[in-house]
Amino acid sequence: MGTAYSPASSRTHYLTLQEAVAEGYGAYSTLRSWIAQGKLPASKTGSRVKILRSDLDALARPVGVDPIEAAIERLVAAAPPLTPEQTRCLRDLLGEAS
Repeated sequence: MGTAYSPASSRTHYLTLQEAVAEGYGAYSTLRSWIAQGKLPASKTGSRVKILRSDLDALARPVGVDPIEAAIERLVAAAPPLTPEQTRCLRDLLGEAS
């Protein structure tokens, strides 16, 4: 039995733009923009643009909580409730008196 040949593209894990979009790496226009800006290296084979999966993974960033929003949430959670008088004063100050 002979040794199976594995094309270079499968060894290096290239994806076409369409494959990258289908796998959730971003919108087609976003990927093209990143390539044009030099943020995402790409190569062209015939008419197909190919991208290394490792380059796509390097651009992926975990989405985290904004530290300011997290601080606000902690402050609001720790604050005591306003009394009706405090609520009325705030409405008057903010011009929302009804």
